[in-house]
Amino acid sequence: MAEDWLADVLKYDANANPDIVAGIVRYCGIALRKRDSSLVSFTSPDELGRVRDNFLRKKLGRPEGDSVLNDAIAAVGQVMKADRTKNRVTVYYLLAREFDQLHLFERSSASKRADGEAVQAAAAESPDEHESKVVDISAGAAALAAGGAAVAAPALAAAKSSDSISGQDNSPAADRSRASYAGGTTIGSTGTGRPTDLPEGRAPKWWLWLLLALAAVLLVLFLRGCSHDLRAPAGGTAAGSSAVAANENPAATAAAPAAESATAAQTNAPNGAGVVSETRDGLPALKIYFDVGKSAVSADLANASQAVRAYLHAHPNAHLVVSGYNDPTGNAAANAALSKSRAQNVAAALEKAGVAASAITLEKPADSTSSSTGAESRRVEVAVRS
Repeated sequence: MAEDWLADVLKYDANANPDIVAGIVRYCGIALRKRDSSLVSFTSPDELGRVRDNFLRKKLGRPEGDSVLNDAIAAVGQVMKADRTKNRVTVYYLLAREFDQLHLFERSSASKRADGEAVQAAAAESPDEHESKVVDISAGAAALAAGGAAVAAPALAAAKSSDSISGQDNSPAADRSRASYAGGTTIGSTGTGRPTDLPEGRAPKWWLWLLLALAAVLLVLFLRGCSHDLRAPAGGTAAGSSAVAANENPAATAAAPAAESATAAQTNAPNGAGVVSETRDGLPALKIYFDVGKSAVSADLANASQAVRAYLHAHPNAHLVVSGYNDPTGNAAANAALSKSRAQNVAAALEKAGVAASAITLEKPADSTSSSTGAESRRVEVAVRS
């Protein structure tokens, strides 16, 4: 089935990395070949269970309970509710972004080097076939040399995708096989495998074009990486802080950075994820803060919760009350699910730090949505009750 997976993801994340989307496409594999299996049905409990168990647990390795993962899937369903069809690639992308794990689908340096070696090995396949590939790549190199990086990038990307997406085997074993095959004598060559029309000691001219094309590809990747770093906002990655989010709209939150900084200064709240310990009526308490639209708990919680855990140890009849809050921007239903997910994640982190599950109570506050859009709004409060 022909589908522009990247175009669908871009509807929800304008800064989506094409390499990451391609990685998710590779992960889905043959499931994308049929219409039914390429879509996710949010009305089917069995289908949602497979997304939770196979993708979130096995692929992403998420340790949270079923209710937390189900809420994350439901939040993505709210984001995509306007779409008549829910593409599996887009659903997986949004889930990986929610848990800040898009990096799992980036290709390793070794894989990229293997691609480069495959291009070199393809040079010996056949003069006519290789010449057509060199023309495609050298067109991008020439445009880049003329100063048109933006024009060259699509040409180079198209040349690259023709090898990686067309189904051609680019594995190291296949590269060695092609190289071995290319080393033999072919029609129109000498017994040494060198074309008869080249003088002794002279390299074929296409190697010059190939070297220029490879240099152009590396330069484009470098420039793309620089521009991606420049787009990443402070306190989070560009992929993890997309401007297209159904819960706690980052665009609305970013409209008043000065006001948020002033609020953070008054409450000691961090600008992003973090934990603040405090005392209320002589009892230890915690405030756990979150990035916009995120529910991942800061790693500082284990150390910051020492006073709370010590109090529970000294007072066995005491327990903890955990309540989640969110800011008013974005979809109200998705925000409610986000507040609940944050509270559940904090409870799970406290259990991991040594607090008994029986000593933790999740309590929905009377008003979980704050009136401001500052960092103070995106929090979970942990209080001690006797």
